[in-house]
Amino acid sequence: MSETEGCILEEENAQKNTLDEAISSADNDSQHTQAHPVPQPTDADCTQRPKTEASGFSPEKKENTDRKKPAGKRPKGKPRKKKKTTKQLLIGLLIKIAVIALVVWGVFTFVLGIMIHYGNNMHPMVRDGDLVITLRLQKPFINAAVMYRHDGRTTVGRVIAMEGSVVDISKNGTFTVNGNAPSEEVFYPTYPADGSDIKYPYTVPEGKVFILNDFREDTNDSRSFGAVDTGDLQGTLLLTMRRRGF
Repeated sequence: MSETEGCILEEENAQKNTLDEAISSADNDSQHTQAHPVPQPTDADCTQRPKTEASGFSPEKKENTDRKKPAGKRPKGKPRKKKKTTKQLLIGLLIKIAVIALVVWGVFTFVLGIMIHYGNNMHPMVRDGDLVITLRLQKPFINAAVMYRHDGRTTVGRVIAMEGSVVDISKNGTFTVNGNAPSEEVFYPTYPADGSDIKYPYTVPEGKVFILNDFREDTNDSRSFGAVDTGDLQGTLLLTMRRRGF
């Protein structure tokens, strides 16, 4: 037998011994398992096991959930507003009254004009005792009834000519503006004022308007004192409230 064949036989014997040892070890483990069987859970054990373990809900979580909030502590939320004192309420009320008064003053100073009209110079449109409200923001225009101030007195009249227009009033009652009879709803004849320095035809100066009363027999208008400065106008008539019958 050669050396090579001897080496091969030795390797085969070694492998055979290793395999035998592995089989013997497996048989021993099997016998040990049969001698000491693993206990299987019984129905009683399943009944006694807490349901919380099966559901994944731990008793600690339940204790935290059931734990009541300590008495005396309020739930978190918006903090309560402190009650205002009488002084603070009074100051707030006075501020509101002052603001309202300021707004009213601003409206009736820059937006609206208001007055009680005395006299019948604008009869029948405006009568004695009527409450008149005007719009200050509106510019005067032909045939507009306006509130104006002259010689410290506030009254109402009608614009019949603007700056640059030529007014002619004759003693026989003929009345024209720029050579044409104005279209107006006034049924009284128009005559010049007695003793007036106004000469006709009269050209209305720049920045002024010519105003007449609707009741033309009352000549206390531009026929007596000339055209009125537009700065003395206090707005066009917006509303009239009758206070002494109709």
